[in-house]
Amino acid sequence: MRRLTVFASVLVVALIAAMTSAPARAYPYDKLTFLTFNGPVQIPGVTLDAGTYRFRLANPSTSRNVLQVLSHDGSIVYSMFHTIPDSRMNVTEESIVTFRETPAGVPPAVLSLFYGGEHRGYEFVYPKGGPIMIAKVAPQPAITYAPIEAAAVPEATAKAEPTPVEVEAVAARAPEPVVEPVAELPKTASPLPLVAFGGLMSLVLGLGARVARGRFR
Repeated sequence: MRRLTVFASVLVVALIAAMTSAPARAYPYDKLTFLTFNGPVQIPGVTLDAGTYRFRLANPSTSRNVLQVLSHDGSIVYSMFHTIPDSRMNVTEESIVTFRETPAGVPPAVLSLFYGGEHRGYEFVYPKGGPIMIAKVAPQPAITYAPIEAAAVPEATAKAEPTPVEVEAVAARAPEPVVEPVAELPKTASPLPLVAFGGLMSLVLGLGARVARGRFR
């Protein structure tokens, strides 16, 4: 009888130890849990910004391996994807995720999700090509330009004397002056009256001289 009592006591202690070694946490039927990220992370199909998100089973009544990720209030569905079973040695009280190693400048990619108190986890299945492993190059802005009008020429510069080279160029381009011939004045009368007048005057003078000589004799 004593042996049975000792055996029962040992069995109870073992059961209590087993229950306390892997504390199970009560989750709703759809395995809803909230995860908060302090930076961008990749999940299948999308990159999440820093914030709190809902992780749950998309349709627990028909499939237990399709996860759905929603916004904190559940109003936005960011992604829905398949998972495969994963396992771990150490059990945690809270839900945690593990990450894939990514190059510098690339947001870390979630590898698996483990619920608190469970050894079994959900490894995320990424689409063909896997998560992004190359840092995105930020697009360069379009190159724009604006024409600038030339500054106005100062007045002193505008009135500056031309250089000798400029004077020679101007002289070479200047046309030679055109000398117009002087027009002859029109003849107003014939020379015949002048000849007649001269002969008349000679005749008068000759007669006057003859008369004068006759008087003085």
